[in-house]
Amino acid sequence: MLDGTHARIAIIMAVITAICPAAEQPDKSVSTIPQPVSMEISDGYFQIGPDTRIIAENEAAAEAAKLIDSLASAMGFKLSLANTSRRRRGSISLRLDEDLSKLGDEGYRLRVSPRRVSIRAKEPAGLFYGIQTLRQLLPEQVFSKRKVEGAEWKVPCVRITDYPRFGWRGLLVDPARHFIPKQDLMRFIDIMALHKFNSLQIHLTDDQGWRIEIRKYPELTRTGAWMDYTTMLSGQEAEGFGDKRPGGFYSQDDIREIVRYAAERYINIVPEIEMPAHTGAAIISYPEIGLYPEKLSALPAEKRWFANERVLAPRPKTVEFMQNVLTEVMELFPSDYIHIGGDEANIEHWKKSEEMQALKRELGLKDEAELHSWFIRQVDSFLTSHGRRLVGWDEILQGGLAPGATVMSWRGQQGGITAANAGHDVVMAPTTHTYFDYYQGPSEGEPRAIGGNLPLEKVYRFEPIPKDITAEKTKHVLGVQGQLWGEYISTAEHRYYMAYPRAAALAEVGWSPRAAKNYENFLARLGCHLKRFDAAGINYRKLD
Repeated sequence: MLDGTHARIAIIMAVITAICPAAEQPDKSVSTIPQPVSMEISDGYFQIGPDTRIIAENEAAAEAAKLIDSLASAMGFKLSLANTSRRRRGSISLRLDEDLSKLGDEGYRLRVSPRRVSIRAKEPAGLFYGIQTLRQLLPEQVFSKRKVEGAEWKVPCVRITDYPRFGWRGLLVDPARHFIPKQDLMRFIDIMALHKFNSLQIHLTDDQGWRIEIRKYPELTRTGAWMDYTTMLSGQEAEGFGDKRPGGFYSQDDIREIVRYAAERYINIVPEIEMPAHTGAAIISYPEIGLYPEKLSALPAEKRWFANERVLAPRPKTVEFMQNVLTEVMELFPSDYIHIGGDEANIEHWKKSEEMQALKRELGLKDEAELHSWFIRQVDSFLTSHGRRLVGWDEILQGGLAPGATVMSWRGQQGGITAANAGHDVVMAPTTHTYFDYYQGPSEGEPRAIGGNLPLEKVYRFEPIPKDITAEKTKHVLGVQGQLWGEYISTAEHRYYMAYPRAAALAEVGWSPRAAKNYENFLARLGCHLKRFDAAGINYRKLD
């Protein structure tokens, strides 16, 4: 008699044997993450070689070029693109097909026979996601950046029909606490795309750093970009570092390059410009937006990091300042959604300010929560007037929610439930299931994290639509997002370790049908998937 643990291991090993068989049985090796909506496996395989042709025309040709590039390094040869629709033995065909409109803009159909491979989709995004699945059907060595000798590039015969459950499938990274170099960010985007994520929120500003060039306000990067969380945690001022001060920022040209790179992979970049709290780096750069400008201006810039209240003074001039910032942000980011934070505002500081109390009375507001809401509404109206949508953490609910705002529910799911039932769009991002800066096991065996404990299984079992949202309001749940807050994540290797494999689990939460989810099956597929990470040189946390 097997006990529960050993029985579970036996089940997992049986599934692994089924989907990750020995090399002499390549036609039965099928392991994809996220799990497709439907997949039929048959005998045989399609083999890719130097003579294989990619057939695609017009918009499909751009996706075909991405496929060719993704295979070339490991295969050691570059496939040729032919712009003909003639059926050809030994070809991989990509085509847009209006008849597949029922699959949506991101859905696709993939057919593999011994004679040919066919990917069809209504939109280019669907072709791109079909390509990601095709890459995962190949041996894991295809993810190597170097030529692999002696490999047979066999694709098992399958019939796949696939489309996502949710339209928002996101991750968040935090260069404000520890700056993320542009190339590291772009590599992170590559791995997101493999998992069919389509949104990346970049936390560009906080108390420890301002990471985006704003030409109207050059001090934001001249002064506010040169600090990080580790330095502030140690209690050090910014003086004495010279050219080696910690920090950095993205120029506007950098931002355009990142946005373009992500868009080519069908990932929308959502910029986050924090306000009214988490604004220390902005306040040390421009004291006039803080609560006590005269006090702060009297100090040299390097002495201001520990001397400000880290919350804006929501006077009209400050509103104008942040609107000017957002004007440049909107010029750089085509995203419909602009995230303004809105969380963890210590409004007790406003209670202590005679000026803020006078402003509250002038505006006819009863308390500081309403003043917070008034500020958010000014920003919401401004973004709406420019055709954009405000997103904020669930604290924006306090004092009354701005009419066009989308809520990102992080303090559990209650904020999302309240907002959705009131008719507001919601992204579920609760600490309980999506905070990847939390530990993944006992803290003594893990690199330092912010706290908490979020194991892989808990991420996988997350259900983004709580039962307390009424049936007719569930449409307001746009999707899910995983958070990689950067207080203790200062390197790319650590970032991948904290993200994966938990982000792979969240990718399946966001994409795959709820009814198809099975944790043991996921673990078995994940065992194969992590071999792809090994081939690609991507760090990750090993399975327990």
